[in-house]
Amino acid sequence: MPIKEIFSKYKLYTMLCIITLVLITGGIILGVSLSKDTKQPAGAAVGDEFTVGNLIYSITVEGLNGEVEVTDTTSESISGSLSIPSTVSYSGFNYSVTSIGDSAFRDCTSLTSVTIPDSVTSIGDYAFRDCTSLTSVTIPDSVTSIGSSAFNDCTSLTSVEIPDSVTSIGKGAFFSCTGLTSVTIPDSVTSIANYVFQDCTSLTSVTIPDGVTSIGNNAFDNCTSLTSIEIPDSVTSIGDYVFRDCTSLTSVTIPDGVTSIGYRAFSGCDSLTSVTIPNSVTSIGDYAFDGCTSLTSITIPNSVTSIGDYAFSSCSGLTSVTIPDSVTSIGDSAFRDCTSLTSITIPNSVTSIGSSAFDGCTGLTSVTIPNSVTSIRNYAFRDCTSLRSVTIPDGVTSIGSSAFDSCIRLTSIEIPDSVTSIGYQAFRDCDSLTSAYFYNDITSTSSIGSSAFTGGNSNVTYYFKDQTSLNNALTYHSDKFSNTNF
Repeated sequence: MPIKEIFSKYKLYTMLCIITLVLITGGIILGVSLSKDTKQPAGAAVGDEFTVGNLIYSITVEGLNGEVEVTDTTSESISGSLSIPSTVSYSGFNYSVTSIGDSAFRDCTSLTSVTIPDSVTSIGDYAFRDCTSLTSVTIPDSVTSIGSSAFNDCTSLTSVEIPDSVTSIGKGAFFSCTGLTSVTIPDSVTSIANYVFQDCTSLTSVTIPDGVTSIGNNAFDNCTSLTSIEIPDSVTSIGDYVFRDCTSLTSVTIPDGVTSIGYRAFSGCDSLTSVTIPNSVTSIGDYAFDGCTSLTSITIPNSVTSIGDYAFSSCSGLTSVTIPDSVTSIGDSAFRDCTSLTSITIPNSVTSIGSSAFDGCTGLTSVTIPNSVTSIRNYAFRDCTSLRSVTIPDGVTSIGSSAFDSCIRLTSIEIPDSVTSIGYQAFRDCDSLTSAYFYNDITSTSSIGSSAFTGGNSNVTYYFKDQTSLNNALTYHSDKFSNTNF
């Protein structure tokens, strides 16, 4: 073959190789370029927002399996029924709708119903707050959390089914849903947060599952139509104001796991006729049963060591109460205005009786104060208008101001040797008092408050332990008494 022909063929072969190499390289480059283009639309990134229909979305996850959150509506005047799509398209790519953002539908007052797709896993804080026309909402099994105040003030919502997938319900989630009549909390929920159902005034029944360990503050506060509640054994704490002003609640059984009853937990439950407090409870909080006017009797278990301030204040139907030997302190106004209480036995374990502890117990006829008590505080038995006798033990060192003020049926009083001070108006206006015996020393500096024995029966006879005490009473303290019949 001629050399010229061989060279031409070699040249052609070389050109073909070069062309092939260019095509392969170009293909690789083009492939890389295409791959990059399919990863994310140009300019799209996490946080970017776009509108589809009347809903605004925000990208939360980039890529072929991108995700978005519903963040807002194009107008608060959105009305009627709404079905949130499970996927939306943007710049030619599909995104899964996985969450409803904070305040997304807030103040959509004409929205009547909403269906949430099973792609959604979370409902944000305030998501549907103040959707006052919303009557129904479908929450799918995919949702695991409902945010704080998510349905706050959805006043037309009558029922809601919370699926088993939900593990967290935020504070005030259904606060003031005044049309809500019933709710079932799923087994997956372990705690009921603060304010969750507060002011749900039409709520008649609620099922709390066995898995719940705590009921938060104000959880069912002012649920005025709630007639009964079963607290499961798994619950260990009942928060403050939990059932306050549940005015239709007639009975409640507190499970054995509970150790404390919170501040105002059942305050104002004026239809409550019975309550069972288990042996696990060690303290009854301040105002715990304040104003439970239909409560007739209460047995406090041996586990309780303290009764809080105003714990049973204004329980006007309470006729009997058993205070166990374990109790060491009775708080201020603990039984104040328990007008039907006729007798009370204070155990020897009690060392402190709070101010106004039995103030206004107009049905109380007798009381025995144990030797363990060292002071009777101010107003402790004031206005106990049926009290005829009281025994003050030798251990008492002080009788507070107005401690027995206006005990108009008290006929006799004995002041033991241990008493060193008698407060202002301690026995004022004890109209039936005929005799008072002082077994303590009365000196020129004895602490006897102004008007301690004034304003009552003018024929009271005062008896003193010896002539010296009598002389000192006449000389230095005669103005503290209603007369000088010593």
